[in-house]
Amino acid sequence: MQRWKRRVDLQVSLLTAVIVFLSSSIVFILCYSYTYNGMISELKERVHAIVSYVNTSLDPLTFTEIHDRDDMASPLYQQTAQSLRDVRSATGVRYLYTATVTENDTLIYLLDGLDPDSEDFRYPGDLIEPEIQQDLRTALAGNEIMPDAIKSTDWGKIFIAYSPVYQNETVIGVVGVEFDAGRQAEIYHQLRNFIPLILIFACVLATGIAFFVFRRISNPHYKDLAITDQLTQIRNRNAFEVDIGNLNASRQFKTMGILVVDLDHLKQVNDELGHIQGDLYIQKAAAILQECLEPQAILYRTGGDEFAALIADTSGQKNLSELCAQLKALYQKKRPDWPVETGLSVGWAVYEAGDHSVEDIYRRADNAMYQDKAMTHPR
Repeated sequence: MQRWKRRVDLQVSLLTAVIVFLSSSIVFILCYSYTYNGMISELKERVHAIVSYVNTSLDPLTFTEIHDRDDMASPLYQQTAQSLRDVRSATGVRYLYTATVTENDTLIYLLDGLDPDSEDFRYPGDLIEPEIQQDLRTALAGNEIMPDAIKSTDWGKIFIAYSPVYQNETVIGVVGVEFDAGRQAEIYHQLRNFIPLILIFACVLATGIAFFVFRRISNPHYKDLAITDQLTQIRNRNAFEVDIGNLNASRQFKTMGILVVDLDHLKQVNDELGHIQGDLYIQKAAAILQECLEPQAILYRTGGDEFAALIADTSGQKNLSELCAQLKALYQKKRPDWPVETGLSVGWAVYEAGDHSVEDIYRRADNAMYQDKAMTHPR
């Protein structure tokens, strides 16, 4: 776990995800708030325009002369109700009505802008629904009710506003304006549910892009630096030990063969020709190993002048013996033309019945390599 925490590519990816999430969230909140508040402001402006017109055309006597259904036949009701219906039809509001409070403190409807044949039509004297009574009383106290949000009621999502009607600076009633806001509410509900999914997708996408771009910039060949030998670009000692541990744990080494290779006279090359030539010697040997052994073998540089090759499936000792001969012959063909003699000492071994781990196979291959070195370069 601590090793993963130290991975710079993961740190960059995590930081990118956090930045994208925070910036996207801020943008979403600002845009959502701006558009939602803009919608509410537009509804408020429409309410003010409607109330202003209604107040100029509304006869104050409707609040004192109209009380119940019996008053619907009066010219005052007929004329004022028709005017209210015309305003409602022209502005597209859902409900437009007036209300007041009786002497016994009962809230009642007076005029309704709906057609009398409508199912929702309210007659003079009909009681106000409990859901809106508190707002109506607040308006009757002289306070305009202009909400900052869409309201949820039994009859749907609405934007409902109340404006007091005055006569000689006394509140005599209320004008109620209700807009059907179901469509707007649904749009913003979908935004609240959909945008977080976009944020998650953006974070995952940005994290993936940051991860691969960072690795591409810092590690163009996409090598895992923790398990790659930087001089030869093959796997290193750490990778060798990890792979052996995994093979031991899974017991998947019963068809395995191992080659161990040692560079002859590397110290002499370093001492007489310099370390640059020594590095070239190592790189040349690694390239020849790759040419001869891959893809059937996995190559490792296990030490300064030592290499190992794991072959997952061998067809017997003859196959590995041939590989060793081919490897040594290829090196002799391509070896550098230096005054110092160079060469490869190679040993191999395959799984035997008494082997309990990959190390048992490796130990025999290592011994075989030293026997080859002793025969090729006797002291």
